Amino acid sequence: MAKTQYTRDELFVLRNHVPVDNLIKQLGITSKMSEGCFRFSCPICREFDTGVNPATNLARCFACEKNYNTIDLVMRVKKLDFIHSVKFLKTIYEQKNNPATPLPSIIQPSTGQPISIGNILKAITPALQNRTEVASKTVKNQLTIEMLNERLQQIEHQVIHLTEKIKAIELNR
Repeated sequence: MAKTQYTRDELFVLRNHVPVDNLIKQLGITSKMSEGCFRFSCPICREFDTGVNPATNLARCFACEKNYNTIDLVMRVKKLDFIHSVKFLKTIYEQKNNPATPLPSIIQPSTGQPISIGNILKAITPALQNRTEVASKTVKNQLTIEMLNERLQQIEHQVIHLTEKIKAIELNR
């Protein structure tokens, strides 16, 4: 049976960790950069008097005064109910956070010792530098922090997975 209830934490993640500007593009909503700001066609009034706040991950239409979080946008644009909108966003979130490429090992093959967090961050720096240039330094720093946080979450998941593997191996001895 399909899930019909979601925890506050699950909804928080979907509202805050699926970037609203990326979602707008993914939903096929007409969008553009205007005066250094990301603008989109409001799904209600079709005006471009809109804005996105990366800090709150909310979108707003100033013409009709409607605020959108990610769930609201999916419900409005795809004409889905709440549960199906959450399922749609969960799919997007899982695709984003379960990369097809495996995470690098956190154990140095030569020594068998854990790699320091500094070396891990250095390893992902080239990926961060290859990102599209952003006009505003504040936005660029915010994106970098978000990307580092996402990467650290991936590393934490890998550590948990490895810990479980070690426990299973020890139990089999």
